Amino acid sequence: MGKLLEVKSLSVTYDDGKTKAVNNFTMDLGHKEIIAIVGESGCGKSTLIKSIFNLLPPNGKIVSGEILFNKKNLHEYSQEQWRTVRGNQMSMIFQNPGSYLNPILKIGKQFVESIRAHQRISKNEALILAKETLRKMQFTDTERILNSYPFQLSGGMKQRVAIGMALIMEPKLILADEPTSALDVVTQVEIMNELLEFKEHANASILWITHNIGSAAYIADRIIVMNNGEMVEFDQKRSILTQPKMEYTQKLLQSIPTLKGFRNEQSNHSRIKSCLKGV
Repeated sequence: MGKLLEVKSLSVTYDDGKTKAVNNFTMDLGHKEIIAIVGESGCGKSTLIKSIFNLLPPNGKIVSGEILFNKKNLHEYSQEQWRTVRGNQMSMIFQNPGSYLNPILKIGKQFVESIRAHQRISKNEALILAKETLRKMQFTDTERILNSYPFQLSGGMKQRVAIGMALIMEPKLILADEPTSALDVVTQVEIMNELLEFKEHANASILWITHNIGSAAYIADRIIVMNNGEMVEFDQKRSILTQPKMEYTQKLLQSIPTLKGFRNEQSNHSRIKSCLKGV
């Protein structure tokens, strides 16, 4: 399997530079692969993907390491190159859709502007594409959604809109930061199924950030466990769930009683949904 994304010995600090939020992190993500990064809040998961997407805050700094996307060093990209890459080749789903959606523009206008920034199509064609995307995100009343402002939608609805906007240009890499945390369990499974289908038809890869090992078990091919900014364990999903090598991973699994079902049958859909409810 070829490598779409490579992170090599990455270290990231904030403020005084003494404490590393991410320390000597190395991983690779193949084409059409999903890797889930699991860990407690504050372990460095979000810092990692913000580093990849070049969205670190002003007090954040990459102090060492490389990030390669299709063999090209992202640190060397100009702002113009980033404008070309974001949306078209690489997209991010934020945990908080409020940080993504413009509060003073209707959803339809935001979809149209996003699509037409990357494709030469008419407004009506963009709206048709937006409606198709919203239906994939489990919306039945697409007209109402497109004519709504973000404040008129629930948190879960805004999250599904944001996920749809991230997928609409069919990028090859999706960086998903706790993308289903605001959704109920049934909708979580529906959205994850849609992302699995998207991966297949768009030949895309996904880096899935979560504290919910149940969602990682459902969607990922491989799982990374992080703690205190460092990689604790990185292996195939089955190995992580059934034969964890590190004590921290074992404790993480033991803290979720509903995961016991994975010992015998990790693919059982009902047990996965049970696990999602238990986290």
